[in-house]
Amino acid sequence: MLKAVLFDLDGTVLDTLPDLNACMNEALAQFGCPPVTLAQTRRYVGNGGLLFATRALPEERRKEAEHFYKDVYCPVHLRCKNERTKPFAGEKECLAALRARGIRLGIVTNKSQAAADLLARTLLAPFGFSAVFGNRDGVPVKPDPALARMALEALGASAAEAAFVGDGETDVQTAKNAGMRGVSVLWGYRTREELSAAGASVFARTFAELQDILLQM
Repeated sequence: MLKAVLFDLDGTVLDTLPDLNACMNEALAQFGCPPVTLAQTRRYVGNGGLLFATRALPEERRKEAEHFYKDVYCPVHLRCKNERTKPFAGEKECLAALRARGIRLGIVTNKSQAAADLLARTLLAPFGFSAVFGNRDGVPVKPDPALARMALEALGASAAEAAFVGDGETDVQTAKNAGMRGVSVLWGYRTREELSAAGASVFARTFAELQDILLQM
Protein backbone atom coordinates (compact mmCIF):
# COMPACT_ATOMS: atom_id res chain seq x y z
CA MET A 1 0.00 0.00 0.00
CA LEU A 2 1.18 3.50 -0.75
CA LYS A 3 2.40 5.74 2.03
CA ALA A 4 2.69 8.90 -0.06
CA VAL A 5 1.63 10.41 -3.37
CA LEU A 6 3.47 13.29 -4.99
CA PHE A 7 1.55 15.50 -7.41
CA ASP A 8 2.65 17.90 -10.09
CA LEU A 9 0.87 21.24 -9.74
CA ASP A 10 0.09 22.99 -13.06
CA GLY A 11 -2.35 20.92 -15.09
CA THR A 12 -2.57 18.19 -12.44
CA VAL A 13 -4.10 19.65 -9.28
CA LEU A 14 -4.87 23.15 -10.58
CA ASP A 15 -5.85 24.46 -13.99
CA THR A 16 -3.45 27.40 -13.98
CA LEU A 17 -3.18 27.84 -17.75
CA PRO A 18 -5.40 30.94 -18.08
CA ASP A 19 -3.46 32.78 -15.37
CA LEU A 20 -0.10 31.67 -16.75
CA ASN A 21 -1.13 32.98 -20.15
CA ALA A 22 -2.36 36.29 -18.72
CA CYS A 23 0.80 36.78 -16.64
CA MET A 24 3.09 35.98 -19.53
CA ASN A 25 1.27 38.36 -21.85
CA GLU A 26 1.41 41.16 -19.29
CA ALA A 27 5.17 40.59 -18.94
CA LEU A 28 5.68 40.38 -22.70
CA ALA A 29 3.82 43.66 -23.18
CA GLN A 30 6.11 45.32 -20.62
CA PHE A 31 9.08 43.92 -22.53
CA GLY A 32 7.81 45.22 -25.88
CA CYS A 33 7.04 41.77 -27.28
CA PRO A 34 3.90 40.29 -28.88
CA PRO A 35 1.53 38.12 -26.83
CA VAL A 36 1.31 34.33 -26.93
CA THR A 37 -1.91 32.36 -27.32
CA LEU A 38 -3.43 29.96 -24.81
CA ALA A 39 -2.46 27.07 -27.10
CA GLN A 40 1.15 28.27 -27.22
CA THR A 41 1.20 28.64 -23.45
CA ARG A 42 0.00 25.04 -23.11
CA ARG A 43 2.96 23.87 -25.21
CA TYR A 44 5.51 26.09 -23.46
CA VAL A 45 4.83 25.16 -19.82
CA GLY A 46 6.12 22.15 -17.92
CA ASN A 47 9.87 22.65 -17.69
CA GLY A 48 10.12 25.55 -15.26
CA GLY A 49 9.59 29.29 -15.51
CA LEU A 50 12.84 30.15 -17.25
CA LEU A 51 12.14 27.82 -20.16
CA PHE A 52 8.54 29.03 -20.29
CA ALA A 53 9.80 32.61 -20.55
CA THR A 54 12.43 31.67 -23.13
CA ARG A 55 9.91 29.92 -25.35
CA ALA A 56 7.46 32.81 -25.11
CA LEU A 57 10.01 35.40 -26.26
CA PRO A 58 10.57 36.10 -29.96
CA GLU A 59 13.66 34.23 -31.13
CA GLU A 60 15.67 37.38 -31.65
CA ARG A 61 15.23 38.34 -27.96
CA ARG A 62 15.86 35.00 -26.31
CA LYS A 63 19.37 36.04 -25.32
CA GLU A 64 17.58 38.29 -22.80
CA ALA A 65 15.53 35.43 -21.38
CA GLU A 66 17.12 35.28 -17.94
CA HIS A 67 16.67 39.01 -17.38
CA PHE A 68 13.11 38.87 -18.71
CA TYR A 69 12.24 35.92 -16.48
CA LYS A 70 13.74 37.25 -13.24
CA ASP A 71 13.03 40.97 -13.56
CA VAL A 72 9.81 41.11 -15.57
CA TYR A 73 7.86 37.84 -15.57
CA CYS A 74 8.48 36.76 -11.96
CA PRO A 75 7.24 40.02 -10.40
CA VAL A 76 4.11 39.87 -12.57
CA HIS A 77 3.51 36.22 -11.69
CA LEU A 78 3.93 36.80 -7.95
CA ARG A 79 1.38 39.63 -8.05
CA CYS A 80 -1.15 37.36 -9.73
CA LYS A 81 -4.31 36.84 -7.70
CA ASN A 82 -4.98 33.50 -9.47
CA GLU A 83 -8.55 34.52 -10.16
CA ARG A 84 -8.72 32.34 -13.28
CA THR A 85 -7.13 29.28 -11.64
CA LYS A 86 -9.37 26.43 -10.51
CA PRO A 87 -9.10 22.87 -9.19
CA PHE A 88 -10.33 20.00 -11.36
CA ALA A 89 -13.62 18.12 -11.04
CA GLY A 90 -13.57 15.33 -8.49
CA GLU A 91 -10.27 16.41 -6.97
CA LYS A 92 -11.51 17.17 -3.46
CA GLU A 93 -13.16 13.77 -3.12
CA CYS A 94 -10.12 11.88 -4.44
CA LEU A 95 -7.65 13.60 -2.16
CA ALA A 96 -9.93 13.15 0.84
CA ALA A 97 -10.18 9.41 0.11
CA LEU A 98 -6.39 9.12 -0.09
CA ARG A 99 -5.92 10.97 3.20
CA ALA A 100 -8.57 8.76 4.84
CA ARG A 101 -6.34 5.77 4.02
CA GLY A 102 -3.42 7.46 5.76
CA ILE A 103 -1.66 8.39 2.51
CA ARG A 104 0.39 11.57 2.81
CA LEU A 105 0.20 14.06 -0.06
CA GLY A 106 2.86 16.34 -1.49
CA ILE A 107 3.39 18.75 -4.36
CA VAL A 108 6.51 18.72 -6.55
CA THR A 109 6.49 21.42 -9.20
CA ASN A 110 8.81 23.33 -11.51
CA LYS A 111 6.86 26.46 -10.59
CA SER A 112 8.88 28.79 -8.35
CA GLN A 113 8.74 27.99 -4.63
CA ALA A 114 7.24 31.41 -3.91
CA ALA A 115 4.43 30.93 -6.43
CA ALA A 116 3.79 27.38 -5.23
CA ASP A 117 3.66 28.52 -1.61
CA LEU A 118 1.13 31.21 -2.50
CA LEU A 119 -1.16 28.63 -4.10
CA ALA A 120 -0.60 26.27 -1.16
CA ARG A 121 -1.84 28.96 1.24
CA THR A 122 -4.89 29.77 -0.86
CA LEU A 123 -6.44 27.46 -3.45
CA LEU A 124 -4.68 24.31 -2.25
CA ALA A 125 -5.27 24.87 1.47
CA PRO A 126 -8.40 22.65 1.72
CA PHE A 127 -6.73 19.65 0.10
CA GLY A 128 -4.33 18.57 2.83
CA PHE A 129 -0.95 18.66 1.11
CA SER A 130 1.73 18.15 3.76
CA ALA A 131 4.74 19.22 1.67
CA VAL A 132 5.18 21.64 -1.23
CA PHE A 133 8.46 21.62 -3.13
CA GLY A 134 9.01 24.07 -5.98
CA ASN A 135 11.85 25.48 -8.02
CA ARG A 136 14.50 26.94 -5.72
CA ASP A 137 18.14 27.98 -6.01
CA GLY A 138 20.67 25.18 -6.00
CA VAL A 139 18.24 22.33 -6.76
CA PRO A 140 17.67 21.10 -10.33
CA VAL A 141 14.11 21.03 -11.62
CA LYS A 142 12.17 18.01 -12.82
CA PRO A 143 12.84 15.58 -14.43
CA ASP A 144 15.82 15.52 -12.08
CA PRO A 145 14.61 13.52 -9.04
CA ALA A 146 16.12 15.83 -6.40
CA LEU A 147 12.89 17.66 -5.50
CA ALA A 148 10.88 14.44 -5.45
CA ARG A 149 13.40 12.85 -3.09
CA MET A 150 13.30 15.89 -0.82
CA ALA A 151 9.50 15.66 -0.74
CA LEU A 152 9.58 11.94 0.06
CA GLU A 153 11.95 12.56 2.94
CA ALA A 154 9.62 15.26 4.28
CA LEU A 155 6.68 12.86 4.05
CA GLY A 156 8.56 9.96 5.62
CA ALA A 157 8.21 7.60 2.67
CA SER A 158 10.61 5.75 0.40
CA ALA A 159 10.37 5.77 -3.39
CA ALA A 160 9.05 2.20 -3.29
CA GLU A 161 6.21 3.36 -1.02
CA ALA A 162 5.15 6.27 -3.21
CA ALA A 163 3.67 7.26 -6.57
CA PHE A 164 4.16 10.34 -8.71
CA VAL A 165 1.13 11.83 -10.48
CA GLY A 166 1.44 14.39 -13.26
CA ASP A 167 0.21 15.58 -16.62
CA GLY A 168 3.53 16.10 -18.41
CA GLU A 169 6.47 14.32 -19.95
CA THR A 170 8.73 15.64 -17.20
CA ASP A 171 6.50 13.97 -14.61
CA VAL A 172 6.80 10.61 -16.36
CA GLN A 173 10.57 10.99 -16.38
CA THR A 174 10.71 12.23 -12.78
CA ALA A 175 8.87 9.15 -11.54
CA LYS A 176 11.32 6.90 -13.37
CA ASN A 177 14.37 8.86 -12.25
CA ALA A 178 13.24 8.75 -8.63
CA GLY A 179 12.37 5.05 -8.74
CA MET A 180 8.67 5.68 -8.13
CA ARG A 181 5.54 4.36 -9.74
CA GLY A 182 3.98 6.91 -12.06
CA VAL A 183 0.46 7.81 -13.14
CA SER A 184 -0.20 10.21 -16.02
CA VAL A 185 -3.41 12.21 -15.95
CA LEU A 186 -5.26 13.14 -19.13
CA TRP A 187 -7.08 16.28 -17.99
CA GLY A 188 -3.91 18.40 -18.13
CA TYR A 189 -1.74 20.02 -20.77
CA ARG A 190 -0.40 17.01 -22.71
CA THR A 191 -2.10 14.38 -24.84
CA ARG A 192 -2.06 10.63 -24.22
CA GLU A 193 0.11 10.26 -27.32
CA GLU A 194 2.69 12.73 -26.00
CA LEU A 195 2.74 11.02 -22.61
CA SER A 196 3.02 7.55 -24.15
CA ALA A 197 5.96 8.73 -26.24
CA ALA A 198 7.63 9.84 -23.00
CA GLY A 199 7.21 6.35 -21.55
CA ALA A 200 3.92 6.60 -19.64
CA SER A 201 1.95 3.36 -19.27
CA VAL A 202 -0.64 4.09 -16.54
CA PHE A 203 -3.28 6.73 -17.29
CA ALA A 204 -6.20 8.32 -15.44
CA ARG A 205 -8.93 10.18 -17.31
CA THR A 206 -10.61 11.53 -14.17
CA PHE A 207 -9.84 11.98 -10.49
CA ALA A 208 -12.23 9.12 -9.76
CA GLU A 209 -10.10 6.85 -11.95
CA LEU A 210 -6.95 8.15 -10.32
CA GLN A 211 -8.35 7.35 -6.88
CA ASP A 212 -9.06 3.75 -7.91
CA ILE A 213 -5.60 3.33 -9.44
CA LEU A 214 -3.77 4.71 -6.40
CA LEU A 215 -5.78 2.77 -3.83
CA GLN A 216 -5.02 -0.48 -5.69
CA MET A 217 -1.24 0.11 -5.73
